[in-house]
Amino acid sequence: MISLDDYASAVRRYAEAVTGHGDQLELYIDGLVGDPDAENCVSLRAMVSTQEEMTLRRGYLEIGYFQRAAADRRLAWWLFYFDIAHEFENLSLERSCELYSKVHPLFQGTPSLFAKIRRTIPANGKSLGVPDLELIDEKAIKPIEESELVALNPGYGQLVASLHRTIPALARQLYPDAPRFVRLDPHFWSANQPFMRLEEVAIAPADPTWMAQLSLPPRTDTFAAYLLEDCDPKANMAQYRDYHVRGIRKLEVVATRRREDYLSMMIEELPRDDDPNGLMVGRCIHLDTHARSGTSKGDARLAHLDLAINVYRGVDRAARIANTLQHGKAQDATYRTHLYRIEDVPFPALFVFAALFLKSRTLLGEWLDDLNLPRPPMV
Repeated sequence: MISLDDYASAVRRYAEAVTGHGDQLELYIDGLVGDPDAENCVSLRAMVSTQEEMTLRRGYLEIGYFQRAAADRRLAWWLFYFDIAHEFENLSLERSCELYSKVHPLFQGTPSLFAKIRRTIPANGKSLGVPDLELIDEKAIKPIEESELVALNPGYGQLVASLHRTIPALARQLYPDAPRFVRLDPHFWSANQPFMRLEEVAIAPADPTWMAQLSLPPRTDTFAAYLLEDCDPKANMAQYRDYHVRGIRKLEVVATRRREDYLSMMIEELPRDDDPNGLMVGRCIHLDTHARSGTSKGDARLAHLDLAINVYRGVDRAARIANTLQHGKAQDATYRTHLYRIEDVPFPALFVFAALFLKSRTLLGEWLDDLNLPRPPMV
């Protein structure tokens, strides 16, 4: 019988083997039935399984996978599958958050793209700055229709999985002249054009250009938090789906005016804190503006707005749960990366990107209600 450490190493190895083919995870693991190493893993998994786990996963026996396994081992195969699936999710997030390097497949395939990485703005405003190693200038890529794929020179890349294709597509339509920077998957490159993912999206963000004045005084901040509660699906299906399907629990918003001519905001949407994969992936929006206090939001312009994911694990997850953004950054993420950046756009663009990026329609709607803004019509 293998040890628990051997089992953990095997799960990691199988997760690494399927990286890049996550949509075929079930088929891959089903194909391991009969493999001696995998069978040893399943034997250990059956031995250490709890009644709670068995009850939770029993419904999956109705799905046609692992039919070649012995009847009394099929449930253990499903437990083994979910261990690999959770490790695969962890691994995929870690890889997608890695700082760009010339050794990544993306830059091995298209070496010239490394020079197109966004450079930070230096304090003196004179030097070139240094590459941020997270985002690529959109002018260096050619989007293919409105898909996740982009044409490079040579080859093809794709957006990271955490950035939905509608966000850069809509930004190109609404703000074609704005500087825009996007996160591509550093581990994906193809010499030939891959098939595009098929999905349907219908979205029409509201146009909140009639905003109130940015009247926060210097050296002050304002904070808001919205908690999502469980509910009867018959009473509110949207809230029920946000809670049970999307797993969202909280939205935090903080705005700080450091000077008369500088206002910044941070928004973070947090999911459930007990996901069995051990992670909590926050979706974060950060922005700033040099509009002075009293400027109409409709007249103000954002110096920048960026979208990011913050991945909290272990003690970092516990610390983030115990704190809020009320006094600034609550807790450093275990790892994080920026997904998208746009500069010099109208302040109301915030609400366009919030509607596209945040998952909970319910919490977003509550925040907009408090601001006396219309909720974005989405289906």
